[in-house]
Amino acid sequence: MKGIVYHGPRDMRVDDVPDPALQEPGDVVVRIERTAICGSDLHLYHGEPLAMSGFTMGHEFLGVIEDAGVDVRRFRKGDRVIVSCTVGCGDCSACRQQLCSGCEVTTVFGPLTNVFGSPLLPGGQAEAARVPFADANLFAVPDSLDAERALFLTDILPTGYMGADLAEVAPGDVVVVFGCGPVGTFAQRSALLRGASCVVAVDLDRGRLAKAEKRGCVSLDPSRESLVERVRELTAGRGADCAIEAVGLDTLLRDAIEVTRPGGRIAVIGVFPADELSLPFLSGVIGKNLTIRGGLVNPQRYVPKLLPLIEQGRIDPGEIITHRIPLTEGARGYEIFDAHEEDVLKVVLEP
Repeated sequence: MKGIVYHGPRDMRVDDVPDPALQEPGDVVVRIERTAICGSDLHLYHGEPLAMSGFTMGHEFLGVIEDAGVDVRRFRKGDRVIVSCTVGCGDCSACRQQLCSGCEVTTVFGPLTNVFGSPLLPGGQAEAARVPFADANLFAVPDSLDAERALFLTDILPTGYMGADLAEVAPGDVVVVFGCGPVGTFAQRSALLRGASCVVAVDLDRGRLAKAEKRGCVSLDPSRESLVERVRELTAGRGADCAIEAVGLDTLLRDAIEVTRPGGRIAVIGVFPADELSLPFLSGVIGKNLTIRGGLVNPQRYVPKLLPLIEQGRIDPGEIITHRIPLTEGARGYEIFDAHEEDVLKVVLEP
């Protein structure tokens, strides 16, 4: 079969890769209908943090079950399914708390090793993929939803909602969201859905800021105006109630600390390639009594909450799709997404 293989920084190729097969009784093989390029894939595209190569990329995908192991109970061949980007065993103490990203079984080799798109877990930017512990990591796609409206439940819609959840966005809050990419877009939507009175969308990309304005946000380009002064104007000098960092830059996390009011909450959902950060902890976090929470998404926790909202039309995940291209042109899709060409926001690949 065909798959997008990582060969090194900025070197993605569509290669022939081995067909996936069942390895354990709880596995399934999914024939992929749609997959996508995620912002976190760009860290690998830039050579961070893995030095390894030769594996199939991608952790956002859905499709139809082609084969199922004898221990799979909730699904069968022919079912259309959403695949969680993070894989949990479903039975350890972390998984029982819906924290599958920290599964004691699937992260035995370290944090983040249970995400599709690595040497340990070949990804879904391909024609098919093996999914371990299927009963814990799959969700049925309702007949009422097409593939594109369900696709982003695999990762970025739950990630965006998790940002609003970790920041404890409440009715009337002023929320600053750093980043207007796909995850930032869904964080903005989620904050508004939870009743925020004002969402400030921060980005340098004028096209993305224009889209944020259309969804009801106050747009702000920090290269053109002062972030701190604008937030003060919007909050009568108090500062934002919440901030959500959806990019993965330590400078933005410091900005979040600066603009959030005393006693406020900050959620970190951007992927930081660096393991250590320098932050104003005493003067900022401690001095202002801030709460900072972050984590890797657990779709297993959020899909049941978000799926009905899509069915009801309260969220339209398809709004972020700007490019639909064949899987065979996936290397070009990476180039477009990385360079912000053609007003790109989200690239969907069709095997």
